[in-house]
Formats: sequence, C-alpha cells, structure tokens
Amino acid sequence: MKIKNILILSAASLLWSCTTDSGNERVDNFDITKILANTTDNLIIPQFEDLKETSFALASAHNDFRSSPTAQNLLILQNKFKESYTSWQSCSFVDYGNSTLVSLSANLNTYPTNIEKINSTYQLTNVNLEEASYISSIGFPGLDYILFSGSENEIINVLSNEGEIYCANNIDLIKTKCEAAYSYWKNNTDAFYTDFISDKSRSEGSGFSNFLNGFVKNVEVLKNGQLGFPAGKFTLNEIQPQDSEALYSEISLTLYQAHLSNLKRVYKGEDLLGNDGIGLDDYLKQLGTMRKGKNLNELILETFNEMEILSNQLNGTTNDAISNQTSITDDLYKKTKELVAYLKVDMTYALGVLITYADNDGD
Repeated sequence: MKIKNILILSAASLLWSCTTDSGNERVDNFDITKILANTTDNLIIPQFEDLKETSFALASAHNDFRSSPTAQNLLILQNKFKESYTSWQSCSFVDYGNSTLVSLSANLNTYPTNIEKINSTYQLTNVNLEEASYISSIGFPGLDYILFSGSENEIINVLSNEGEIYCANNIDLIKTKCEAAYSYWKNNTDAFYTDFISDKSRSEGSGFSNFLNGFVKNVEVLKNGQLGFPAGKFTLNEIQPQDSEALYSEISLTLYQAHLSNLKRVYKGEDLLGNDGIGLDDYLKQLGTMRKGKNLNELILETFNEMEILSNQLNGTTNDAISNQTSITDDLYKKTKELVAYLKVDMTYALGVLITYADNDGD
C-alpha cells in the first residue's frame, strides 16, 4: 500500500526504564525474546501458512476455471480470491526478513490498481509482471479488477480471452511470493528465525525494533490506506472513493475488520484460537506505564475495543460507510489516530525503541 506519512522520531531511554507519574523509576528487566518467540510461532508462521494455502487454493480454482469457464467456476474463483485477500490482512505487519518480505506488501497490495496498465498487458505476448513498472497493477488489487469488473458474462469473456495470461501470471506471482514468505520463516532460512526470536537488542535493525516498527506502521495503514485516503482526510474532506481497497469486489469493510482484529491480536499476543500469550500488553503491564494519569495498556485496549464496536456498526463497503455513516467513520478515524499516538509515541518510548520508518501523512 502506498502510504503518505511524515517522519516522527520518538526519543527512547538508553536504559530502557519507565518513569511513573509519581516520579519513581521502574527498572525494565522484561525478556523481549518471549514476545518475539510467541509472535513468530503462534502468529507469523501460522498466518503465513494460511496465506500460502489460500494462494494455492486460488491458483487451483483458476486452473479449474480455465478448463471449464462456467459461471459456477467463476464464483468459486472469486470466493477463493476473497479468502486469500482476507488472509493477507493478517500477514501485512511483517515487512522484515529477506527482500521478498520487505517488498511483499508492495507486490501484493499496492492500490488503487492501475487498470490502464493492466489493460495494456492484454496486447502483449510476453509480460514480466515483476518489473518495477507493473508494481501498481499486480497482486490482489489487480485481481480485484479483472475478477469483478463488469457483468458475469463480461468477466468470463475477459478471463477466457485477452486477460487470461495476465490473470494466470498474476496469480502465479501471488502464489510464489506467499510460498516464499512462509518458507523463509518456517525453514529458518539464513538462520533468520533463530536470530529473530533470540535477539535481545532494541537498536535499529534488531528483531524487536523491526517487529515494533512493522506493527505500528501497519496500524497507520489501517488509519490512512484503508480509511483516511478514501474518506478524504488528506484532501480537505473531499472523499476519494477510487482510493478504496477492494474497489471492485466490494469487500473493503471485511478486509478492514480482519486487519483491525489481527492488529489487536498481535498486540495481545493471542494465537489464532484466541489463547493468550506473551504480548506487548504484558510488557506495558509490567512497566506500569501511565499517560496523563491513565494506564497506557488499558488505554490501548480500550481504543482497540472502541474501534471494533464502531467498525461493526458499518454497512456495505468502506465507501458506502463513508458516504452514508459519516459520523461513525469520522469517529473511527479519530479513534485510530488516538491509537497511532499511543503506539507510535507513548509505547515505543516506554519500550525503548525508535520509530525508524519515514512517512508523510501529517498525523
């Protein structure tokens, strides 16, 4: 996702200590490797495995459609696309590892998609979708367009003729990237897994720094890419419906809710069954960090809960909600901005980690 953000650097205590409102300093002896190990074993690897499996199911459904381009097989293909796109929302906070993982979000979910670029591929016999010029016309947003733009008969016709090769190549790209990401973590390639879960450092480039930066940056995607841009929060409140995620399949609200739920799960260290593990909440509990007289961990959890309540009140697509339930989407955006502040400034300061990614969204 293309994000417009401004650079904010939070100052961190070199001793990684926390000062309470009473002025007493708490020594920080929390074992951060427990967070890293729990997140990796119970969230990152299982969720990348799910993403890999859904991408394989997507490829299989496309092969079945190519063999028999019926309305029923198209519906199956579309549903497998929705499952895989939703699965991606649980993996998008991981942007560290090798080059595949660092660029995974750009390859799988750069939107709005460039439909002119996609249409131009129909005239070509040999297209390398991994060339930089195609970055805005591949991944899930590209499939979103070709699988849902037009009537059922029009879609079947495009997929069976001029768009067949593009669709096949794009699905193969998604499948390859998802499998590579899972294998990198699961197989401990370059000893990254073992180094990551045992890294006690908090300096830039360390496991904990990468984890926190990836997590907070992903909360900003929730605020900006999935809500702020289409709601016009960066264009003087002039709504930009074309900037919405999943514009053609109309599952933008489903994706938003899945993303929000996973970010809360990551913060709490919960596995996919809802079992509680060691998370960032446990760290802040031990520190007893306060913000303006209130417990920071409780503020963060309250904000997550309030955001879930608000998002569950929305109907239709994100664009529908922005147009028809403006007061709720405005409140949701406001709450998300609060969450970003708690995490990006207060939490990272308390945990002794610098925000190192650059952005220019004006938050």
